[in-house]
Amino acid sequence: MKKLVKELMTDNFVKVNEDEWIYEALSQIAVSKKSMLVCVVDKEDKLCGIITPKEALRAVEVCGYDGAKHPLFSGREVLHLMTSKYAKDIMSAPVFVKTDDEAQQAIDIMIDRGFYEVPVVDDASKPIGLVTYFGIVSSSIWHCDMEK
Repeated sequence: MKKLVKELMTDNFVKVNEDEWIYEALSQIAVSKKSMLVCVVDKEDKLCGIITPKEALRAVEVCGYDGAKHPLFSGREVLHLMTSKYAKDIMSAPVFVKTDDEAQQAIDIMIDRGFYEVPVVDDASKPIGLVTYFGIVSSSIWHCDMEK
């Protein structure tokens, strides 16, 4: 029997408004330690983007460590980061699953995108949780133990 997202999801996640200051968004990650991925929502609370650990680290490097020394940065990216103020300035396009999707869909996103977490949204596109690497692995180990 195939697992569904709702069987694996957690409701521990970080959500920020798109117009929130980057500092505030990153502070929520640091304080909560709930997840590595941030769900960015619009004024209607709909998922409009995500801030991945990579984007968070880029912002921290530019803001907190006096510039970008990482070789993956181009001049244009550094300029963009140095002039960014809000969560919407550094977020990526949203990627998500829904509660009744098969867990395999979340796994595919994780593998294809290099994520350890995928947002879960309801039918109104509002974030309600995350499917995490730990949730998937834990469920798989439990399932394998049951077959012994």
